[in-house]
Amino acid sequence: MSLGKNSKNTLSIARLTRAALIAAIIFVMTSSLKLPTATGYVHLGDAAVCLAAALLPQPIALVTAALGGGLADLAAGYPMWILPTAIIKAAMTLSFTSKQEKILCPRNYIALGGAIIINAAGYYLAGSVIYGDFTVSLTEIPTNLLQGACGVLLFVLLCAFLDINPKIRRIFRGN
Repeated sequence: MSLGKNSKNTLSIARLTRAALIAAIIFVMTSSLKLPTATGYVHLGDAAVCLAAALLPQPIALVTAALGGGLADLAAGYPMWILPTAIIKAAMTLSFTSKQEKILCPRNYIALGGAIIINAAGYYLAGSVIYGDFTVSLTEIPTNLLQGACGVLLFVLLCAFLDINPKIRRIFRGN
């Protein structure tokens, strides 16, 4: 088995390495700066989830987002949120594209709105099931929307940086 520069195995290993790196970034951004709320915490990890979606092809982005977000909940002591988080973060990646030269393309701008809605609605529904009460989760909608808005702002700043630095962008995209 050859692992030369153009071999399929090298490409797979490189893609897997990029996905693992981005999952770790999601984990760190979710875990490092947390602002507590009534039922959880607000974080900046959603910016990295959207970044994974805009840098990696589907379904790799989907798995990367689910893994990074789910592991952050496990490490934070919220095991009951691992599965809902994995599903929500994976769903957030679905409308993005990694096929454009620039990360900040019209489709990805539009996808940001969908990601915020999926996040807020997903956590509302998951919280309603976990707590057995549809009104308790209503209190978290504003904080989930705030988290999404902060994530969008950070995503746009990170992507603007990557778009003007193609050498760095290639490290994450592999092209």
